[in-house]
Amino acid sequence: MNVPPNQVLDVSHFSCPSGAHPGRSGFAGFVGDADTVHILRTVFGPAFPAGLELHRLSFRETVGHLRRVETPATILVDISGEDQPLTAMLQLESVVDPGTRVLVIGDNRSVSFYRTLTRNLGVKEYLPKPLDAAAVAREFLPWAAGGIPEIDSARGGAMIAICGTRGGIGVTTLAANLAWLVGAETRRHTILLDADLHRGSGALAMNVPPSTGLRTAIEAPDRIDPLLIERAAHPAAERLHVLAAEEPLTEKFPYRPGGGRALSAALRQRYNFVIADIPARPFGFAAEILALAQQRVLVVDATSQSLAHAWRWLGRPPGPMQATRPILVLNRYQRQRQMMPSRIEALLKTEIAVVVPDIAQAASRAADLGEVIVTRKGKFRDALIELAHVVGAGAATVGV
Repeated sequence: MNVPPNQVLDVSHFSCPSGAHPGRSGFAGFVGDADTVHILRTVFGPAFPAGLELHRLSFRETVGHLRRVETPATILVDISGEDQPLTAMLQLESVVDPGTRVLVIGDNRSVSFYRTLTRNLGVKEYLPKPLDAAAVAREFLPWAAGGIPEIDSARGGAMIAICGTRGGIGVTTLAANLAWLVGAETRRHTILLDADLHRGSGALAMNVPPSTGLRTAIEAPDRIDPLLIERAAHPAAERLHVLAAEEPLTEKFPYRPGGGRALSAALRQRYNFVIADIPARPFGFAAEILALAQQRVLVVDATSQSLAHAWRWLGRPPGPMQATRPILVLNRYQRQRQMMPSRIEALLKTEIAVVVPDIAQAASRAADLGEVIVTRKGKFRDALIELAHVVGAGAATVGV
């Protein structure tokens, strides 16, 4: 897949400042399949309140379209399915205005191909299919919105905060089952962190004892080290641990601001994924963890109370590591009795990423027994696999 010797791609064509055409539109995407359209709308939609220009076209149709219009400042192009992807980039270069920032998706997963595009051909970023929302938000969204991606100085695993618009909405059930799916089945080192220090719901959901080490860690963040983490976390499976406390409801203990940051850094060094169960009213430690997460998953149900609170959650300022608004999950959905997801999307002006069916009786039984439901085949498992894919937690390797 080398560039033909008689054709030379002008690297500066894609990389010169975009200010040369101040009147053109900011972004347009051209992709070939419905799944990719859905992910891009979910991630990009909130950043484009006036409307997201996204076309479902083949690469050949994309080239024909761009030949007839002034190129936006940033474009996203799908070259998957092209037998000669580098030759396709030459065709793209011939119809793109100078200064355009180009993002590319395709089906080639080799490192050498990525380097050729980004280092030699002036492409700003490339992602292989299948896409996940986490990677799109991190690598594509800043470019699409007219900025430059920030480099995360805190290297390590990803922290995903799962929060609900009200109590009792099923956040712990989703967090525990997602953690099991990622840790026990995809075998990525994962920890379930219960940010409610009084209830210990995460420990109960995984049938492990609560830990006293979590309180110790956040009271004295300077003492947090890998050994303390090893002692405080309880194993629920070979590559899945749980860190949850069950402090007395009547007891107050000093919380030092920064404890959540220190714990988060230590956990991300040790685990590929930190799944944080956030209480409905996050204060102190829980609020700090929520702000530090790379992604927020907001759980709603179809009740009027939940949807009213959802507006407040969606308006909550993102943390420094969060590139997008929360990923919206509709939980306990009953198709026969509740409003359609499309209606909820219209009310909240946010796309629903995953719809989880109502399994109230099974969830109640599983909670009593300390079991996870995701091990059983069915619509709930299918929804959790989809959620794992959306948050970039390796769902592609999970068998249905």
